[in-house]
Amino acid sequence: MKRIFLLAAATFFALGMTAGASAQNKPDGGNAQFRVQEYTGSILGIPMWVAIDKGFCKKYNLRCATVRLPSGPLALQALAAGSIQASFASNDVNLMAASRGNDIQLVVGHTPTIYYHLDVRKGYPMPNRDKGFPAFMKDFSGAKVGVTARGSGVEMLFRALMKSDGLTGNEVTYVAVGSPATSYPTMLAGKIDATVSFEPFNTLCVAEKTCVDLMDLSRQGPPDMLAMNGGYASFAMAREYVEKHPNVVKAFIAAIEDADAWIKDPKNFDELLADTRKHISLGDIQNANEVMAQLVKGQVKSVGPAIERRSVDAVSDFLVKYGLIQNPVSSSSVVYAGAPK
Repeated sequence: MKRIFLLAAATFFALGMTAGASAQNKPDGGNAQFRVQEYTGSILGIPMWVAIDKGFCKKYNLRCATVRLPSGPLALQALAAGSIQASFASNDVNLMAASRGNDIQLVVGHTPTIYYHLDVRKGYPMPNRDKGFPAFMKDFSGAKVGVTARGSGVEMLFRALMKSDGLTGNEVTYVAVGSPATSYPTMLAGKIDATVSFEPFNTLCVAEKTCVDLMDLSRQGPPDMLAMNGGYASFAMAREYVEKHPNVVKAFIAAIEDADAWIKDPKNFDELLADTRKHISLGDIQNANEVMAQLVKGQVKSVGPAIERRSVDAVSDFLVKYGLIQNPVSSSSVVYAGAPK
């Protein structure tokens, strides 16, 4: 009897020690205020919405909040100024900023694959469309092309598409139209002829038959663009902040990883859909519920916390090739050592 008691006590003690060690290893953000960029009117906010709404930030002792900013370059300016702690942008924008002295670290992934589509206003003449890419790019000479902001990732991608057909990228007029909440009405008003944009722009375009979905840039385009899939968009933080607040960084990564696991669990889909509707509305379009479900399903498939280092190096190669940066920015210098792989 005594042996049984001692064995039970030892087992209890061991379990207690394991639980204690687990609690000690759990990242703790120290109740830090943590502000993260959100794109106005875009469904790309799902990982942060889930991290906040489902208590994953709170789990790791972070007070997370989102700040609406319409473009990556503006968010990186806010990051440099310290008004937000993390920005979210495509890594072409992030690496361009790094090459110009904005000392950032990519800490956790958001969307591994390119999430842009090239959409064209309904009725815009494209005599070379049947010839396919890149031949139809010449049809955009003289067009007004919407971009989130001048110098943004979408402008860089469109310039690369133009150069694939031997053009310079300067044959069009670039118009800053912000995120989908403002870019979609701008196209409906006929103020732009084409745009490289992100969801929900493309789904609205197809559902309402207001424009032509010409290219899915995650699958179509020059090889050096497609090579960026795998590490395309990430959350970035200022290196100085990362070095001063390592526990906060670890807590943020853990919150995003937990949010991603929750998003990808099929049993949570209905709850995810209901929660997403609290953050974004599709207005009075036909079949809005079905369209929203389609959008959310697309995000479940596309988001992920890993940053593929090879793809980040491919982003750098892309920028150098098209003259957007002079010197390469290596993944080893810009990706946080503790970022998920």
